[in-house]
Amino acid sequence: MQTRNLLVLLVTVAACGDDGSSTGDGGPGDIMIVVDIDNGSCGDTVRITGEYINWDQSPGFCGINEAVFEVEGGAMDSTAPNGRFDLCTPDQAATRLLITQPTANSQCTPVPAGYTLPTILYARKDVIQSGAFYSARSWTTAQQDVIFTAVGQPFDAAKAQLHVHVEGTPRAVSIAAAHGTTQAIASGTDAWSAGATGSDVFFPNVDVGSGQTMLTIAGSSVGAGNVPLIAGTLTNVTVLAP
Repeated sequence: MQTRNLLVLLVTVAACGDDGSSTGDGGPGDIMIVVDIDNGSCGDTVRITGEYINWDQSPGFCGINEAVFEVEGGAMDSTAPNGRFDLCTPDQAATRLLITQPTANSQCTPVPAGYTLPTILYARKDVIQSGAFYSARSWTTAQQDVIFTAVGQPFDAAKAQLHVHVEGTPRAVSIAAAHGTTQAIASGTDAWSAGATGSDVFFPNVDVGSGQTMLTIAGSSVGAGNVPLIAGTLTNVTVLAP
């Protein structure tokens, strides 16, 4: 595949409305980033690449192998041993990618267990075309109790789970819907702890409500806006925070 140089254009834009269509959090520092990305063989569709990794990366990186990413009614790709995926998505504002978990037990955890949690990735075109690298996560059945012990309440299958990856500068992240104690991977660390500022932020047991919530990022960003919520399902979102 031919590699092209990246051409980046940053433009300050005025504040947008709160309908989820803004490129940022609605403040005067919102930005629009246009990147000349390698679209590969995707033609008039949009290429997305990224990684699907185990929830806990401490003490080391571990990808989720042989998970299947599928555009609803469209393209599919199986993850590599390092968790990488690469496929074409429709040329539209946002796309949901359904994730079929691998059948084998995880090689990332000392306790043998599988990934059984229903999981999706929500990809926005403006984030993809900003050049942001998508990073999605999931946990095994053995990890779930440990995660929710830290949260301070049990996993609630009637509520949604939301993971936000902040590509670039770690930022404070918030959502409108009610949720459990937020967990984050703070700058310079690999482990989750209570907080809402970091490279990755987790909102546990989110009230589903109308099936979406408003995601807000402190400072300039690409990707803030409404994100989907599904009961008993983990939604993965990536935003760019230069």
